[in-house]
Amino acid sequence: MKCLIVDDDQLICDLLEHFCSKADEIGSVTTTNSGFESVNLINQNTFDVIFLDYNLPDITGKEILPLVPDATAVVMITSNKEFAATAYNYDKIVDYLVKPFDFTRFFRSVQQAQKFLSETHKDPDHLFVRDGTKLTKIQLSQILYCKSEANYVAIVSSSRRVLTLMTLKDLVRKLPRNFQRVHRSYIVNIGKVDSIEGGALRVGQQKIPVSSSYEKELLEKINLLN
Repeated sequence: MKCLIVDDDQLICDLLEHFCSKADEIGSVTTTNSGFESVNLINQNTFDVIFLDYNLPDITGKEILPLVPDATAVVMITSNKEFAATAYNYDKIVDYLVKPFDFTRFFRSVQQAQKFLSETHKDPDHLFVRDGTKLTKIQLSQILYCKSEANYVAIVSSSRRVLTLMTLKDLVRKLPRNFQRVHRSYIVNIGKVDSIEGGALRVGQQKIPVSSSYEKELLEKINLLN
């Protein structure tokens, strides 16, 4: 799982990062002490689980929650035991950690996140997009890549190109995990990528740029033999 830790207490961040290193279920870990920075990270990346401090000084965890994609598990961190008792009333929260906590309690949250992800990430095989005045069905397995064009997104498959009024940010939230944003203007179907070289990738005859901010996440998703 790809993890984001958001807490203004650096000691808590360090502790959680250490616990994550001991859990085989956790892959990459990103940490921040800023609620505002966490919003940027959430907008620019896809995380499986977010450990989110409820009482951040710049923006509260409660205010950040609506910005978290529905398919992301949230474990709320709090010092308030009364809040912990009502944490499950909030959408997207799969568990809570009351400070101080130990590895055993942390790992229980990891298991809750895994359970949530296994139930949530049942990938669809198609989606409908608005194409002019009609709704068009698109098989996800046939999509090669998606390109941002002003206020529209061009969804390109091997047989056609559909232009729909939406943003890449909105689209990537609806796509399964084998789709990856690689540039501010492109999302690719990883299964259709033929090669990656020199800050770009090829999907068939199409050369697509890869931004440095997305390269690490792309490489984490593809299957590397060496």
